[in-house]
Amino acid sequence: MQRGMKVIATMFLVAGCSDASVTSEQEVVKESVAGEELIAEATYEYPAKKVPDEITAKHEMKHPIVAYFRGVDEEFIYIDVTEALWHHLQSLTPHTEVHFESMTVDGVISKENLILIGANGQQVTEEQLFQDDYLYLDYDMSQFNSIADDEIESDLIIVDLVTAEEIIEEYYPSSPNEYHVAMIYIEGSGQVIDPEWDKMDILLLDYPNIHGFHGIRQEDNAPDRRDLQAELELDSLPQFVVFGHQGPLYATDNLEELLAYLDKLE
Repeated sequence: MQRGMKVIATMFLVAGCSDASVTSEQEVVKESVAGEELIAEATYEYPAKKVPDEITAKHEMKHPIVAYFRGVDEEFIYIDVTEALWHHLQSLTPHTEVHFESMTVDGVISKENLILIGANGQQVTEEQLFQDDYLYLDYDMSQFNSIADDEIESDLIIVDLVTAEEIIEEYYPSSPNEYHVAMIYIEGSGQVIDPEWDKMDILLLDYPNIHGFHGIRQEDNAPDRRDLQAELELDSLPQFVVFGHQGPLYATDNLEELLAYLDKLE
C-alpha cells in the first residue's frame, strides 16, 4: 500500500540509512522544453497511520506520531515505533524510494509523571492497554536513536483502544470488485486449516478478483473489545472469511467450500 504517493514522472533509487538496506540504481527522466532542461521527479511517502486532526489540534501537537503498545512494567511502557521512524526516514529523501529491512524498532517511555488519557478525554489505566492499541504522541522522530535504544521523552499519551471491528475493517478491500480472504485463528492453539500457508497463498491469489490472503489471530486472553470471533459471529475457529468492499461476505472451515464460493464470485 502506497498511501500519499504522487507520481509526477519517474525516479527510482532504492537506498537506505540507519535501519535501511542499500542497493544502487537510479534513473532520471529528463525533458527539454523551450530550451530548458526539466528533471522529472517522483515523490514517495512511507505509509504510516496518522494522528486524527482533532487530537493534533486539541493537544497542539507539533510532531504527532502513532506508536503501538507492546507491554508495560514497573518503570516503562514499551512501544513499537517502526512505522513512524520509517515514515520519518523516507521524508528525508522524498524523491527516492527507500527499502527498509523487515525488522521492528522499539521504544520506551518512562511512567514517571506520565499521563494516559483516551481519545475522547476519558481516563485510561495501563491495565486497559492491550497489544497493538494505538498510542498518539507528540515526539520528533529526528531525535530518536534506535541503535542506542533511546528513551522517548513524553509526559502525555493519548490512547486509542483498538476494537475487533477496527481490526477487521483494515482487511476490507478498497474496490467493490476486489475480495480478500483471511484465516481467523486462535494464537498459540496450533490450529490452522490445511494446506500450508505458502500453498494457500498461491492457490487463492490465482483467482483474479482475490487481492489478498491474510492470517488474523484471535489473541489469547484478549479483552471483549478485541473478540474477533464474536464480532464476526463465528461458531468456532479457525475459519476462512471472505471480505468484500463493505464487510465480511462468507465464512467456512472447509477449503473445498471456500473454493466453490470463490468460483461463483464475479
